[in-house]
Amino acid sequence: MPLLIYQSNITNTGRLLVWKTTENLGELEAMVKWNDELAGQYEMVKLEKRKREWLTARILLQLLLPGAELLFASTGKPYLNGNRFISISHCGDLAGIVVADHEVGLDIQGTDEKLEKIASRFCHPKELDRAMEQRDYLEYITILWSAKEAVFKYFGEQVTFNEDMIIRPFALTQEELICDYSGVHGERLFQLQHIQLRGYHIVMTVGA
Repeated sequence: MPLLIYQSNITNTGRLLVWKTTENLGELEAMVKWNDELAGQYEMVKLEKRKREWLTARILLQLLLPGAELLFASTGKPYLNGNRFISISHCGDLAGIVVADHEVGLDIQGTDEKLEKIASRFCHPKELDRAMEQRDYLEYITILWSAKEAVFKYFGEQVTFNEDMIIRPFALTQEELICDYSGVHGERLFQLQHIQLRGYHIVMTVGA
């Protein structure tokens, strides 16, 4: 069984699971409840990193919704049959999945200096000005990236990070974030939950 290091209900309509994966590939494969279709899909996955991501997502889904089938739209956005919605994220040795009865987005992100090099591509100028005032610039833009990734995953396509979304001012330890979105999908105010866990930032949409 997966060693779950975090789990939580989402406004009583969904559930988040986060797993620190220490298992090798063979151990992960042994956890999957295989059928011919899954075996065929898995055979197409070549890179070990992708294999681990493929396996962990399906193992977590089996825990939350036994028998559910994980599908993907042409945009790459995951979905489930019926009236349940899903979002998946991987970063380092963490794997996360959220299933809810409403559209949802989830992102897991560790601090990565590469984000500093592309900050202008995903941060609005107002956000960059705020980030420069923080005691930890990298930590701040990491949260910005993760929050915007969560909103992007909510939609699954056609979101311009540095123009369509502005995250309202927040403290590094703040657990509730607000994103103002205005783009091809209309205008939305997103409520986001921010969790700090073992050096990672986990952000998911909880209302829109």
